[in-house]
Amino acid sequence: MTRATMSTIGLSMILCLNNLYNEWTSAGLMSAVYVLAAAFVTPVYARLFDKYGQRKVGLITAPIQFAALLTFAAAAYMRAPLPVLFALAVITGLCMYSVGAVVRTRWAWALRDKPDDYLNTAYALESAIDEIIFILGPIAAATISTAHPPVTTIIPFILFGGINFVGAMIFYNLKSATPPAVVTVHEITVDDTSLTSASTKRAQNRIKDRNILLYPGMLMLPLGILAFNSTFSAFDVIMTAILKGRGLAHITGFMLATIALGSLIGALIFGSRKHTHNSWMRMMGFMVALATGIVAIGLSVQWLPLAAFFGVFAGLFVSPTYATANLVMRQTAPQHKLTEGLSWISTGGTIGSSLGSAVAGIFLDHVGALTTLHFLWLSAAIAFPIFLVGYMQVRAANKKMQQGIK
Repeated sequence: MTRATMSTIGLSMILCLNNLYNEWTSAGLMSAVYVLAAAFVTPVYARLFDKYGQRKVGLITAPIQFAALLTFAAAAYMRAPLPVLFALAVITGLCMYSVGAVVRTRWAWALRDKPDDYLNTAYALESAIDEIIFILGPIAAATISTAHPPVTTIIPFILFGGINFVGAMIFYNLKSATPPAVVTVHEITVDDTSLTSASTKRAQNRIKDRNILLYPGMLMLPLGILAFNSTFSAFDVIMTAILKGRGLAHITGFMLATIALGSLIGALIFGSRKHTHNSWMRMMGFMVALATGIVAIGLSVQWLPLAAFFGVFAGLFVSPTYATANLVMRQTAPQHKLTEGLSWISTGGTIGSSLGSAVAGIFLDHVGALTTLHFLWLSAAIAFPIFLVGYMQVRAANKKMQQGIK
């Protein structure tokens, strides 16, 4: 319930603005502004969750989020001027944070004494739940918004905002599952390489206040996720435009759900297996497969059933990529900065969503949908060298660390 807005608000803004102004650039830019504002404050919220505890911060932010969504919906219903709606989109974005990072921190706390295989399965389960939201959310949002526009375009903001509010109030009142505000650091690991206890103490003194992004490979992780995730927000905008142009707007949600369906299947398969390969190499392999699937979508878009099949294929590698990225962060970040570290992955994805929808909206108005489809596979391809740089940084740091221990 707390994730009800994840896959609905950005798309609802696109559909709402397109119905009001009948063009895609403003719609894509508004969704991008909303997502970018959310990305900007996500690490801030994460530090607050780590410092003051999930319950205290969550019970304050939940009603503020709901109020912001209601205000945007009311303004859209009254056809407020475009600058006003953009300002409200920014305010709404500033009220959002990464629920996934909060939940994954709870899993890390609950499984703190278990091997990484347990956490890997838990993160894969979380990714599967995310994908269920991304399957059902776009279908519901698109179906409701296109039922009797423009009036129905505001309903998703009220409906999903309300579900999110109720879920958050229940979630943050589960005291027994809430980790402490600050967790003592017991061990620091970098991609499965642990420091000895004496070296750990010296390392803790040196890097006590180090920003999480300064750890080896950690900056590359959200940057790679940024490029990777821009694929899917652009896919949403492009497929919405293609189907609307063909008079098939009523099946938009179903087409958008194909990647999410594949991702759900991928999460279930990934979480049920034990993985021995290097995490960074695994993510690079996923990017190659994802780019291949996206190319196939572009080549088959004239035959929607075939394009939907390739959408499911491409989606198979989405959740495993997120689960692996979160596990790498869990292995690297000190416990007292875990929510902040996980939130940077969400921030990278959020910024990627912003850029993807903005670029796709601009391209649609200038070069058309079919040409814009090439942006999708290019985004996935760009993520590959970024992950490669991260892998090389971690590998170099591990070698240096092992030489220091000897």
